[in-house]
Amino acid sequence: MKKIMITVSGKDKPGIIAKVSGLLFARGCNLEDISMTLLEGQFAMMMTACLPSPAAGVRVLQGLEILRGIPWSLDCHVTELKGKIPRGKKHAKDSLPCMITAFGKDRTGIVYEVSRVLAGMGVNITDLDSRILGKGAKTTYAMLLEVDVPDKGVLAKLKALLARVSRKLKIEIQVKPLERVSL
Repeated sequence: MKKIMITVSGKDKPGIIAKVSGLLFARGCNLEDISMTLLEGQFAMMMTACLPSPAAGVRVLQGLEILRGIPWSLDCHVTELKGKIPRGKKHAKDSLPCMITAFGKDRTGIVYEVSRVLAGMGVNITDLDSRILGKGAKTTYAMLLEVDVPDKGVLAKLKALLARVSRKLKIEIQVKPLERVSL
C-alpha cells in the first residue's frame, strides 16, 4: 500500500482538521500519524496516510486543491514515502530515548546551540516543541526535545556538553532517559 506525507499550512481558522481529514476519508485514505500546531496564528500540520489504491493519489491531490482556494487559502504539499517505513516507530531500535528540556530567559541561539551539540554527538531529534512564555521582564523560553541517544556512553558526554551550553546561555537544561513502551 502506498504511503504519503501531507503538509498543510496557512492562517488558522476553525474546521481545518475536519476539512482535511474529511477530504482524505472521502478518498479512502487511512491516516496514521498526525502532528499539528499553531505558530503565531498560523496553522501547521503534517500527517502520513495510506492510499487505498494507486489511483487514489490523483484524487487526493485534486481534493487538496480545494483547500488552496477561498475560503481556506491553505498551502498543501504531498510527498510519496518510499522504502520500508516502520509503523509507529519513533526511536531507533538500540538507542536510548531521552527527553531534554531547556528553560530560561529568551535569547538568540538557544535552538542552534543545543541542536549543534546533539548533532555533533550523533543524537537524533525525534520531536521538538518550543515557545516563548510570558511577557516583558518575565519572558521565558521553553524548549522540549525528544531524542535518540546512540548509547549510555554518549549520554554521559552529552550531559557534560549540554551543561556547558547551559552555563554559556544562562539557561537550565536537563536530560532524562525515557522508558521504552512496547505496543
